[in-house]
Amino acid sequence: MNKRLLLRREFLLAALALPGVLRALSRLEVKFPSYRYVMEEFDIDPSYIRDPWFSEFILRNETRYRRFYENSTQRGKAYIPLFRDLLNSGGLSHLFVYLSMTESGFKSTAKSGKKAAGLWQFMAATARRFKLRVDKNRDERYDPVASTKAAMEYLQTLYRIFGKWYLVMMAYNCGEGRLQKAIKRAGTDDFATLMDEKAAYIPKETRNYLRKIILLSMMGEKIKSSPKKEDIKIRDIILPESEVLVNIYGGITLRKLAKLLRMNAGRMRKLNPQLSAEGMDDELGLTQVFIPADRLGYYQAFYIPPTLEEIFRKKHYKKLIAHIVRKGDTLRSIARAYHVTPLDLIIANQLKELKPKENTVLMVPVTREEYERRIRY
Repeated sequence: MNKRLLLRREFLLAALALPGVLRALSRLEVKFPSYRYVMEEFDIDPSYIRDPWFSEFILRNETRYRRFYENSTQRGKAYIPLFRDLLNSGGLSHLFVYLSMTESGFKSTAKSGKKAAGLWQFMAATARRFKLRVDKNRDERYDPVASTKAAMEYLQTLYRIFGKWYLVMMAYNCGEGRLQKAIKRAGTDDFATLMDEKAAYIPKETRNYLRKIILLSMMGEKIKSSPKKEDIKIRDIILPESEVLVNIYGGITLRKLAKLLRMNAGRMRKLNPQLSAEGMDDELGLTQVFIPADRLGYYQAFYIPPTLEEIFRKKHYKKLIAHIVRKGDTLRSIARAYHVTPLDLIIANQLKELKPKENTVLMVPVTREEYERRIRY
């Protein structure tokens, strides 16, 4: 077959296929009525719903990702209301909950082959960059509240660098440096250009990562247009009946806590992978842990927080010294200066917030030796 006949044949086949393609594209707009809202939230032109590569991605993966979406929402029912409220309170779109879904499927123990961990899949170095504790005693990448706050800070940092939310998601996946090189090579940060399959400015994994987040968002969001910012109300954090968050002070092992709650220690560790098997040392101060809802009565009846009298007796403290909180002070830095622990400060001052306010007074329990040393100097 000569070249002219081949081109004619391809043209006819394309013409015959065109009505079916157009029908498929129009069905996507009807099937996912929230597409415009979703894309505007991510700074993407809503016409992307008609992008042939995106429509092909949906047609090829919808069934699989629908199943993934359903499994993830079932698994993450303890986290979704919490994440949405934290994101909204931090001035971020609640749609970033679908980024966490894409990263981990809401598996609290998720760990990738590259050693990224937790619900937001932080590498250890990135986690520490955003003040998450990652050591042998505690890995806060698995802490739903701490890791979400770190992820919010990371997303906002990326936004200050790139200025568009779709670029933030790209950088979250492939890295800041790689995205900057892609933008330089493309000569633009335009979404359609960067997502071009043939030019491949960003990795295929990242292109499909963006498509997956958009698709999951369109599956999950039911509204048809963008709500006004003032209409978005931050709901109370509602956890499912299966799990609740409670306050626990450092200085207790998970095994001992499980025993108090009349439950299996393995189940307690599974609910709280952010904590080490050894337990919560005094350095943790006050933290929150998940417990089964049917154990809440046992918690209220048998968990007794340590008292000031107990820590005085246990650590041989004799005096209280007044400390005026200065700019930059943290519980950890104050505790270190007086050779005590954050937990001692929390209990001595009955603190409910872990960030001390500037110019307030904290009472610090100290040993007789520490007291006399400070009197001398």
